[in-house]
Amino acid sequence: MEYLEIEKLKEEIKLNDNYKNMIKQIEEDVNEFCPEFYDDPNRISRWGHNYFCEIDGGLLIYDRKKPRAHQCEICKEVYDNELLNGVWVYMYRNDAVLAAWKSALLYRLTKENKYIKYVKKIIGFYSDHYLEFQLHKKENTIFDSLEDMEWGCGRIMPQALNEALLIIRMVNTLELVKDEISSDFLNSVNDNLFQEAFKLLKLQVNEIHNIPCWCNSAIGVMGLFLQDKEMIDFTFQGEFNIRKQLLRGVTQDGFWYEGSIHYNFFTLEGMTNLLLFCKLYDYDFGNEKNIIKKMFISAYNYAFDNHKLPNPNDGWPNINLKTYSYIYSVATKVFGVDSEIGNLLKNIMNKDGIRGQFPLSRPYYYNNEISLERLILIPELHPNEAVEVNTSSINFSASQFGIIKDNGINIFYKYGHNVPSHAHPDKMNIEVTFFDQTLTRDLSNSGYGNPLCNEWHRMTASHNTVVVNGENHSSLKGGTCLEFRKNMIDAKVDNVYEGVDFRRKVEITEDGFRDLFTVSSNRINTYDYFFHVEANLLSELELQKSSLEYHENGYQHISNINKVITEATYVDLDFQLAGYIITSRINLDGKELFIAKSPDNPITEQRTSLIVRAHESSITYDLTWKIRRS
Repeated sequence: MEYLEIEKLKEEIKLNDNYKNMIKQIEEDVNEFCPEFYDDPNRISRWGHNYFCEIDGGLLIYDRKKPRAHQCEICKEVYDNELLNGVWVYMYRNDAVLAAWKSALLYRLTKENKYIKYVKKIIGFYSDHYLEFQLHKKENTIFDSLEDMEWGCGRIMPQALNEALLIIRMVNTLELVKDEISSDFLNSVNDNLFQEAFKLLKLQVNEIHNIPCWCNSAIGVMGLFLQDKEMIDFTFQGEFNIRKQLLRGVTQDGFWYEGSIHYNFFTLEGMTNLLLFCKLYDYDFGNEKNIIKKMFISAYNYAFDNHKLPNPNDGWPNINLKTYSYIYSVATKVFGVDSEIGNLLKNIMNKDGIRGQFPLSRPYYYNNEISLERLILIPELHPNEAVEVNTSSINFSASQFGIIKDNGINIFYKYGHNVPSHAHPDKMNIEVTFFDQTLTRDLSNSGYGNPLCNEWHRMTASHNTVVVNGENHSSLKGGTCLEFRKNMIDAKVDNVYEGVDFRRKVEITEDGFRDLFTVSSNRINTYDYFFHVEANLLSELELQKSSLEYHENGYQHISNINKVITEATYVDLDFQLAGYIITSRINLDGKELFIAKSPDNPITEQRTSLIVRAHESSITYDLTWKIRRS
């Protein structure tokens, strides 16, 4: 198999105006960036998750031409400090290697020598100076040698994870021009960069985890490209080798064990690149390649019908299958354009909707539609040839979540945890979509350096579940699915808090759904049922300014709190969402209803939050939702 089938690409460019325009854009990008490329090993890269405003938590705007100016997208405050300047360095270096990759493609298309010179300029700089970059962790702890280094270090980048990703992109770059570039240059890159990176990364492959997966993948990709037996053997036969990572780190349902769909795909990115290089160099990945294939299929089946992705635990907000189409493109190169995976990608690309983006370690996309991976690896893919794939209700019991789909309504239900890593305290959380609309979603979280990440997004109160006595859920253990049908999930978890058990049953009806949530204890507690609505409240109610009394664990970020004044057993709330009216009927027997505002993600927006409070030992919340055209 060839990495790039150049004649096929040239033919597709002639036939595809989007490809023509993409090449023009790539030429502009490369010719602007590469002649002015400048870096310095004395610059220390810092962790991208710190790139947020300390005033309001807004994402800062990266400007490649302003290394000392970082403006908040919300309040427009401009920062200039060592930490954020270091994050700029991290982002610039990602841009630099992407520019080298694009330049290598342009050389193959045009044979203009300047493009191969740009590749050598950028990759050669990082190779020639690799050991001059200080060993450091993302917290900016500096180390003198590998012998005294702590786990988590990078050189060019702020941690091993980012170093591995950068190296994989470097190898992809060199794979494009390996027959066009001198052996002296490749030998120099091997000796000065790849061998030294191997020494760094192999020390950090010490457990079943997404970061050792990335390190393993980078080592294997380097090894296959170089035909370096030591690297290849480490990746496939080491104590925590890539096959063990897949066998022990992926659930029987086909998901990465940490329970985050972003980390599921992020881990897949490294492993799928490794699988690609195994195919290129005729190395037997092993039967574990079928686990990778299953992960792509499971992720597709996991998505809502509108291709938005349920988003429990850590990750990035507002992602969809298109977000990760670049990884599906690599997998399609491996399994074939006409394979099951190839057809999934065609369906993803053929679906209406804008690709959701994430802010860090971004892949390159033209107009946020066509990835560099698709252009290089599978230019012959035509989304309009997709054979429709109909997904249905499915319980991913080994992963502690399920999704039900009926009558155009989809409900995702997370009923337990597997491990604490990247977990949010959100037992029994649900997300709801209908047709192309989202009624409520999991916010996942913003970058880890954003104050709202730990103060709101990782709090129980930001999820659609019950909070007891103003505290976060204390259990991170699994739940039990009691019954599953195509339109219903019924599950329970014992000791969500010590001595407090949860049971929730959600059932799709002809025109909506019913939500029954029972909390049981042998002592009186304050129970707050939360439901965060992504729609405009229409109902006119008698309201009284109020307080929820708690001031931590996320409650401090809930604003405009109003108590609904009513003596009725039931209250109906009407909401407008696009062309639909949604009515929620809430049983208030023995309960109080509060309506408030709470932070969204991104935090430039807010959501309407329903809080139904009860003071009991045991209580059942009963809500029905009906959807109709307005």
